[in-house]
Amino acid sequence: MDNAYSHGFDYDAYRSSHRTFKTDGYPFELVVDSSRDSEERPGRTRLQRSLVVLVVLGIVVALGWYSLRFIPLFDIERVSFTVTGGFVTVPLKAGELANKTVGTSLMSGSPAALERALAALPIVREVRVRRSLFSTLDVHLHIASPSVFIAMVTPDDTIGSIHMVRDGSLREIDFQDFKLFGNNTFVIEVSPQYGSHLVKYGIDQAMENVVSLASDMGMDEDGRYRIVGRIRYEENLGKAFGNMVMDLPAYNSKLYIREPVSESRLHDAVRLIRLEHELDTTRNIALIGQLRYDLYAQSLVSRQ
Repeated sequence: MDNAYSHGFDYDAYRSSHRTFKTDGYPFELVVDSSRDSEERPGRTRLQRSLVVLVVLGIVVALGWYSLRFIPLFDIERVSFTVTGGFVTVPLKAGELANKTVGTSLMSGSPAALERALAALPIVREVRVRRSLFSTLDVHLHIASPSVFIAMVTPDDTIGSIHMVRDGSLREIDFQDFKLFGNNTFVIEVSPQYGSHLVKYGIDQAMENVVSLASDMGMDEDGRYRIVGRIRYEENLGKAFGNMVMDLPAYNSKLYIREPVSESRLHDAVRLIRLEHELDTTRNIALIGQLRYDLYAQSLVSRQ
């Protein structure tokens, strides 16, 4: 042993560098592998840096977009409308909503809010609002084509309000917007009491039948409904169908529909009234006055 030290071999250093530990009689070496941490730590660090960069960029972009709304260059000065669906004029309510956005920022939430408000209008079927730099909103409206309107009319023929049927409920429209439809749509007159009931509870089965009959009457080549003038429906509480009255001014007649009938049955009745009117060339309208007919599911009764 002393000879080993004498030759320069340090056993103590050798033992300390190769020291072993024993547990339950089994020697093992405690080895710490730091290579895995050294591989994962740089990747994790890069991911964290990327997330931080993305967050910072998002904040910068959001602040930049938000700051644009305070630049006068982007204040809305003009709203340009394109209207389709048979209209040639911007609906009054749509124009009022558009005017409220003038002066607000093009980069604010005003365009989206205007699109939602226009889509909620009963006569608007489709709407699209687009920004146009630097201060213009382009609005495209497609107007709905209702089969009928429902008007609340008092006994003295005063119109209280006019409504569209949309999704099974009544939606009031502005009278000026109603006039834009001209004579292209039937108007069913109801009492204010019954109209209020329909607004509150929705279209009932009786009114569905009335709307269906009015819609099925058809139009002529000039875009006007044939023959029929006014249509009025008088509800009869407790019964499935009340009285539907159609004025036929071309034949100096009034047709009372007493119960639900089919479209073909209604057309047959009108055809018979027309034939009777054409055959009776000696009738003195001034003396006889307007003729009245009652239509039932199986019969047409003349009441002179």
